Amino acid sequence: MSEIFLKNVNALIVINVAEGSAAKRAGVRVGDLLRQINGRPTLDILDYRFHSADSRLKLSLDRGGTEISTILRKDEGEDSGLTFQYDLGDKVHTCNNKCVFCFIHQMPKKMRKSLYLMDDDFRLSFMHGNYVTLTNLTDDEWARILEQRLSPLYVSVHSTNPEIRRLLLGRKETTPILPQIRELADNRIDVHAQIVLCPGLNDGDTLMTTLQELAEEHRSVTGKRAGVQSAAIVPVGMTRFRERLPTLTHVERDYARAMIDVVGKLEQRFITQLGTRFAWLADEWYYIADIPFPGKSHYEEFPQLEDGIGTSRLFLEDARKVSKRLPAAVPVPISATLVTAEMPAGLVKAFAKRLNEIEGVDMNVCVVINHFFGGDIHIAGLLTSVDIIAQLREFSDCKSVVFLPKICLRDDTIFLDDVTLEEARINSGLDLRITGNSPHHLAEAMGLVLPSRIQKNVTDGWVMEESLV
Repeated sequence: MSEIFLKNVNALIVINVAEGSAAKRAGVRVGDLLRQINGRPTLDILDYRFHSADSRLKLSLDRGGTEISTILRKDEGEDSGLTFQYDLGDKVHTCNNKCVFCFIHQMPKKMRKSLYLMDDDFRLSFMHGNYVTLTNLTDDEWARILEQRLSPLYVSVHSTNPEIRRLLLGRKETTPILPQIRELADNRIDVHAQIVLCPGLNDGDTLMTTLQELAEEHRSVTGKRAGVQSAAIVPVGMTRFRERLPTLTHVERDYARAMIDVVGKLEQRFITQLGTRFAWLADEWYYIADIPFPGKSHYEEFPQLEDGIGTSRLFLEDARKVSKRLPAAVPVPISATLVTAEMPAGLVKAFAKRLNEIEGVDMNVCVVINHFFGGDIHIAGLLTSVDIIAQLREFSDCKSVVFLPKICLRDDTIFLDDVTLEEARINSGLDLRITGNSPHHLAEAMGLVLPSRIQKNVTDGWVMEESLV
């Protein structure tokens, strides 16, 4: 999200005007700043989509410092024909909480700049599934959420007990979440809740109460058109950089196994009560417990995929499907090393074994241990170039071609420790190649299967309820 470091222009920057479009006929040009539609500010792409539904639009533009007004006329349902440089015309809304488990507070210096951004932006929650606490909203922002019916929102609940939630968020005042959830539901806005589980703080009876109170806000209980649709339970993650921070307890194997058992029993109650499991445990719980990941049907429609819940199962399902399409042999030998982290290592090794059944394919897997962050960090998305390169050098049978999952980099170019891909190639002397995070993406990159024809646009999933009414 590179736009977060740009100057705040409080407008959307036009980078393309489609030929023959309504915007072209209205005289809009590339480089114009779209400030208002029908007198309403357009601070982001959501404002634009909400306010541009009418067939007659009065656009307020800034062209090189000169204010310009123009009328745009279009047929009902016709696209205006504008493309913008960034989704946000102002800066990301940041967080003033001091959560006891905040990962950013556990970061060392000299990392990639974007890693130090503490966002609590309701727009990113709606567009990208980022979790927000709803504690940093102005009255105008809250009113906007309700007016535009930005549904669903992904909300960091952690506890429905106001005092415990206050302690977890590091705030001076209590922050009751249930009244906000109810008001959202009254305005037909669904919520997917997140609980970062900190042993000794919000587990035990507190967790049971939180889950039950959230379940009571499900639409099947309230009869409303919206409500709490799901709850994600994520184990607290700690790095070796927790300095001058509250003492927290690591999640160990026996604790994880007990949690899986407790939530499993709750799920059966929720299925009877709500018609859904409602509460899902993050993949890390099963990794820590050394228990196989649940089957595909367990995750229903994967409502908490934005929180990484069910990604391991989807990897396994994708591997199964891709395996049926793999050739028996390749005309040109393929030799490469796959890089992964500790948690997905078993899955990646199993798929590499399947690839090695193809005549002419020689793959192995380098499991990179996260020495940089230490603690209990064991996912691929938090690997640094320094750990990757150092451990590839020590890997006894490292191939000259190395595939890295793109989740390790931003924009396929920069690692967490602010090292570019090209710098990493030079430092390692290896042909480092970036591939998607799924078995199908890897098979595509290796030329074993044809590329997917369907490319889904991320914004296809943005639906304001106004468009459904």
